[in-house]
Amino acid sequence: MGITICVGNYKGGVGKTKNNVMNAYELAKKGFKVLVVDLDPQANSTTVLVRTKKAHSEEVFSFDKTLMTAVREGTLEGLEVPIVDNLWLLPSYIDFANFTTFLDIRYGIVEENDPDYHKITKEKITYFSKLLEPLKQKYDYIFIDVPPTKSYITDSAVMCSDYVLIVLQTQELSLDGAQMYLKDLQTLADEYGGEFEICGVLPVLIDGNASVDQFILESAADVFGEENMFNIKVPNMARLKRFDNTGIIEVDQHDKRVVAFYSDVADELINRINYFEGNGDLDGE
Repeated sequence: MGITICVGNYKGGVGKTKNNVMNAYELAKKGFKVLVVDLDPQANSTTVLVRTKKAHSEEVFSFDKTLMTAVREGTLEGLEVPIVDNLWLLPSYIDFANFTTFLDIRYGIVEENDPDYHKITKEKITYFSKLLEPLKQKYDYIFIDVPPTKSYITDSAVMCSDYVLIVLQTQELSLDGAQMYLKDLQTLADEYGGEFEICGVLPVLIDGNASVDQFILESAADVFGEENMFNIKVPNMARLKRFDNTGIIEVDQHDKRVVAFYSDVADELINRINYFEGNGDLDGE
């Protein structure tokens, strides 16, 4: 069974999508079969990975149905699009914004004071998990990208995940978003039976301002625990931002430096997951 990882934070623009696709790309390079599931109607992961496919292959990107159509039909199988060796994508499209409406129509709308509220809500937020289950047998790792707001989409992603990776930009609003996200994660675990672990908090340095970065990192360690903070920290890299436009490429030394850096990020991610799986410690030994 593949290991499913949801990458999240309730603050937008913190590097969530970048770290989602870069870790997926690196694990694919290491020989693992990897699937990226883009549950964000803005489709940023889809855009970057489609451009990555175009940069590495002359094959034309196409898909016969949207993710939302597949959800309505009750199966995701066959929707995967190959990107590069060992890496596939479930592409998103703007119509996935209708996911909440679909769930409301299927299960009904209930108020919090309704005696069936928790039962129906759990049915809604576990629907996607049932669809994803068959794909877990085909991949080693599945990464899920989500919007930066609480919704049935973000809850559904967490409920079908084994691990949650919190991406934290070193600014106060990002820390606030991570704390709100943590609170909802606790609710999903306690009230709805979510079976996931937080595999770590990955810091993304905002501008190299050592005092601001250090303050946020210390505050985050107090909130999440020092042991949950990634040892590696993502610096502000201009070439990484360029990958939004070019896709992930390895043309020159600047590209290769970013890719080599994320190889180390992916290694720490694997080590942390192996620790929870009982296959090592947090140093990877």
